[in-house]
Amino acid sequence: MPVQSGAAPQPDPLPPHSTNVDEEMQRVRLALETIFASPSNVQQQQHGIFQQRQLADRYLTSFQTQQISWMVCDRLLQQGNEQECFFAAQTLHTKCRLDVQELPQDAMGSLRDSLLGHLNRYAAVAAPSAALLTQLALAVSALAVQMNWTTILSDLLANQASHPMLMLSVLTVLPEECASDRLLLQDEHARFQMRDHLVASAPHVFRFLEAQVQLQTARVLQAFWSWIRWVPVHPSSLLDCALLKMSIQTLHQTQFLESAADIVVEVLRMYPSHNRGNETLVQWLIPILSQLPIQDALQSNNEDVLRAYTRVVTEMGESYMSCILAPSSNDHVHERALVESVLQCSTIQSTEIASITLHFWYRMIIDLECIDPYEWREELIAVYEPQILRLIDVCVKALMKYPTDIDDLPDDLVEDLHRHRYYVTETVEDCCRLLGGRVILQRLGDLFRNEVEQLGGTHPQQAEWRGIESCLACFAAIHRFVPSDEASLLPQMFQLIPQLRRDIKPLRFTASKVIGKFASWLSMHPALLQPLLPFLAEGLDIPECAPAAAVAIKELCQSSNQNFVIAEPVMHLYQNIIDSGNAKHLELEDELHILEGLCRALSRQIIGQHSNGSDVLISLANPVGSRLAAAIANPSASARRITPELDRLTIIIQHLTIVPNPGTTHPVIDLMSSTWNLLDQATTRFPADNMLAEKICRLHKHTIRSVGASQYAPVLDALIKQLVTSYQVTRQSPYLYAASIVVTEYGQNPAFATKIFEMVASMASTSFSFLQSIQDMTNHPDVVEELFYLMARVISCCADLLIVNPLLASLFQCAVVAIQLDHSRANKGTVDFLNKTLSYGLSLRERQSPECSASLQNVLTQQGAGLVHNLARALMGDLPIYTNQIPELIWKLNLLCPNLLSQWLASAFGSVAVPERAKNDFMGALSTNLARDEFNLAASAFQSACLRDRRFRMKRRP
Repeated sequence: MPVQSGAAPQPDPLPPHSTNVDEEMQRVRLALETIFASPSNVQQQQHGIFQQRQLADRYLTSFQTQQISWMVCDRLLQQGNEQECFFAAQTLHTKCRLDVQELPQDAMGSLRDSLLGHLNRYAAVAAPSAALLTQLALAVSALAVQMNWTTILSDLLANQASHPMLMLSVLTVLPEECASDRLLLQDEHARFQMRDHLVASAPHVFRFLEAQVQLQTARVLQAFWSWIRWVPVHPSSLLDCALLKMSIQTLHQTQFLESAADIVVEVLRMYPSHNRGNETLVQWLIPILSQLPIQDALQSNNEDVLRAYTRVVTEMGESYMSCILAPSSNDHVHERALVESVLQCSTIQSTEIASITLHFWYRMIIDLECIDPYEWREELIAVYEPQILRLIDVCVKALMKYPTDIDDLPDDLVEDLHRHRYYVTETVEDCCRLLGGRVILQRLGDLFRNEVEQLGGTHPQQAEWRGIESCLACFAAIHRFVPSDEASLLPQMFQLIPQLRRDIKPLRFTASKVIGKFASWLSMHPALLQPLLPFLAEGLDIPECAPAAAVAIKELCQSSNQNFVIAEPVMHLYQNIIDSGNAKHLELEDELHILEGLCRALSRQIIGQHSNGSDVLISLANPVGSRLAAAIANPSASARRITPELDRLTIIIQHLTIVPNPGTTHPVIDLMSSTWNLLDQATTRFPADNMLAEKICRLHKHTIRSVGASQYAPVLDALIKQLVTSYQVTRQSPYLYAASIVVTEYGQNPAFATKIFEMVASMASTSFSFLQSIQDMTNHPDVVEELFYLMARVISCCADLLIVNPLLASLFQCAVVAIQLDHSRANKGTVDFLNKTLSYGLSLRERQSPECSASLQNVLTQQGAGLVHNLARALMGDLPIYTNQIPELIWKLNLLCPNLLSQWLASAFGSVAVPERAKNDFMGALSTNLARDEFNLAASAFQSACLRDRRFRMKRRP
């Protein structure tokens, strides 16, 4: 049949697999030849079944799922070339992980012997392929765990015919393979039994590795690291292990530096000083590690050396934190030396390496803050205060500084740099929280003055800027801890800011940010503000600086008071932005920050003048309303011309405080009444625009919350009518969200409950009209989400009206389908409604409400079977789960209707394959009426068993 226009071409059908080993092996070889051939050779090949590389790849993937692949791969390992052998070993590894159940039990031994034979043969060649040896060793390791070969190490060590490379290969991968969750085991106990064998064999393994270290140093170190990482070796085994001391000594060399550092770091991480049983190992390691030539290494220009020693020193500090913060009989000499070493690593010129230490400082400060009693904490803080203050110096002078080539860095590196600077500011803030604002401010002040002095006779606008910027960034980090009466440093800083170079965008951005962070302090020193506001206004014209300048203006407005009047200049600034057309060049988000700040400043002024603020509201809102009306009336205007005006109007209503005169309509209500028609026109004109609907509903939400439910009540009917009508026309989910706000505000008031429920019922009816199937719900997941969150709020606010209404049965019927959706938010909304409904049903047992109880019981009887069937499927992994409330639903159903639940679960489990033991344990947990937390554990065990069984039953598809 010819392919229709626009239809995707169908892939060529796969050739059938042969049951003859020789024939299938030839096909596999031909496919591999096609995969590895050059594109030109593939195009020139005009014969055979593999003329396309993609077809060959699909065939090989399918081959790996066939039972004949066991024998074909074994034959390839005997006769194949390097590429064929690697593919065969890789296939056998995958099958040993997933498909050993295809083989009879008595074939396991012969497969093991065959794999060991191949591995031993390839290990003995002059230049063995490391990749091939690794794949074969992985296959052996996976098979060993599958067949519970818990004497593998003792057997291999005792076998004199085994090549040392065979042993090294297996020892390197066996620990990680045993721990891998990709290794599917019918009985997880096999994994733990193998781990116990590894632990018991550790001393013998380490002696073997020590004997091989001179011949295969790199492989030995790799294997040793694997055992430290994946095997819970007893600390005493490490004390007797010469490999550990050799690894530490190898840090003096460069040839195996990285491997040695990996081992030492892993030992420190796995055996911290605060874990019981590690004391002897820690006491043995500390003097050995203290003898490392750390100072010499830090003088090196080799970044590999610097990185390795920084990792070791930092990990040592983190792992031995309990020693650093423990009582000391020698004035903490050794502990301070370790902290000093970490501090030295923080001074490394490469910020990528120096930043490795930042987590240590975070840990140290957090742990210091948690020390009790207070007196001991203060004593320790006094011990380490000099080093913490020097850390502040390092942050300012090195870690926080922009690189000299900042303007030439690509965007991804700039993003990494900003992330690094964020972590540095967190470190500075942590230090300030520990030592106090005055101490850190004084330290930063000294550094700042030094930077200013270095400007010398040079005018600030011609000076090097990175040091000043770094100081300013650190000032911004500690703004919350600076005392309000500080009067020596901050005035100097704010007097300098307007004089800084204005062409340096990072400097201007940080300076603007500092102004905003210290808005509260500036509100008590208004004389300093006069040159700062023009500085921020100029920054609005620079795209890179505008966000910081706009936020700073907002923060200044939020801190305004009677002595710090800023509303008038900001109003003038905002009018200039709007009137001059600069709003087109300023990002809307930045403009809204300024407008929000202006509204807050005007609100303080309104309250201070004891006026109602209606004239201020009119002056701000009327221009917005005019532009909104013009945009809606313009036939060529898009919805994107309307939504900014809705954002501006929302900001005004949300942040401008209006105090209505007694007995009068709230001015905001009058404003909204005048916009009803405009909003209706916008909805009618752009019914499919979800963003427009979202903006309109957000405006309604903030209007209700701004004026209050009682003041808004006179226009509630108009709002309900608009929400219902707009939802019928547009089918947009934001109107359901707006309805849920209405339910929250009015649902508990009996005077409004009936009309609220009528609104909900009408919107539910509209939803059901286009949510007829699971495909419809898949096409409208946002509607499903908001519909059920709306109904959950109804249950919370006015449940009785819904419980006794036929609508409840329709909602449950819809929820039975919706819970199958592979959509996170829709799934969570559905489960939230069900959970709240069942919780309400449980509460009815303590109330005398027979009508509600009977109605809910009737709905559960009708829809419970389908609901429980899908809940069971979710637990078994057949349906997606995006919430941990599925077991809770079953637990609550068991309290409401235990007999029916048992029948429904028996029916659900009878239609699918379920592990019998897991099913019986789960049903037993239900019958014993466990507490919720205990039942959740039982459900989790059932889920794990089903997942493991499901993975065994699933067949991998090409």
